[in-house]
Order: sequence, then C-alpha cells, then structure tokens
Amino acid sequence: MKKWLLALGMALFALHAGAAEQINDPQTASKNFYSWYLSALSKDESPIDEHDPLLNEYVTPQLLQKIYVLIKSPDGMDDDYFLQDQDYSDAWVDHVSVSRFTINGDTASGDVTLGNDPDDQQQLLITMHRDRKGWKIDDVGKENK
Repeated sequence: MKKWLLALGMALFALHAGAAEQINDPQTASKNFYSWYLSALSKDESPIDEHDPLLNEYVTPQLLQKIYVLIKSPDGMDDDYFLQDQDYSDAWVDHVSVSRFTINGDTASGDVTLGNDPDDQQQLLITMHRDRKGWKIDDVGKENK
C-alpha cells in the first residue's frame, strides 16, 4: 500500500512539474499577472505600495526598482505603471486577453487587452524577459489605437 501511494505521489508530482513547464510562456505569465493584479486592486489592495512578494514572481527586479524610483521622485507617478492609467475599470477584472507574443531569445513582446467593451478597454504593449524562473514583465507601454 505504501509503495502504491508513493508511486501515485510521484506521478502527481511529475504531472504537476510538466504542467508548470507547459504554462511557462509569456502569454500565460502576462495573463496570470494581470488577472492577479486587477483582482488585488478590486479588493482595495495595492500590490506595489504593500510590496507584495508576488510582484517578484511576475516582474523583473530592474522594473520594480524603476517603479520605486518613479514613485519616490519629486513629481511622483500619476498613472499606475502596469495599467498606464490612473485607475482601473471593474469591467477589466475578469476580462484579460492576451495576444501571441513574439519571442526573440530571452525577450518577448505582445499585447494585453483589459476589458471586453471597446469603449472601456485598455490596450497595453508588454515586454517580458526570461530568467531562470520563467517570464517576467520588464516594461509596459500603452498601445496606440
């Protein structure tokens, strides 16, 4: 019985490890980030201000440092860096769509669209960098319409 349980546990672990590798792509990483980030904002949490450790899982250290410098600058930061806007729409929270990313070595770029309604959407251009832990956001820009 113990051998059977051990074998089952090892099989589940292998399955989980394989699934983690399969979803380790820039599209999934960016979608997971924005789903988490918007959900946190909708709960009146501020991942950046609260130095949420999950930011380190999704964002490069260089970008986090850049954001903290911008926040502390005399002019401060008017817009949320990841949203490229001052606020978010409740309609964005459960509506994150991602285009196919173009990968060039350890860098990838693609579009993320927040919201379904064309009159209430935010389109972002995301640049990601791959490190040993996977794909992380390295820059965010507002997509020109």
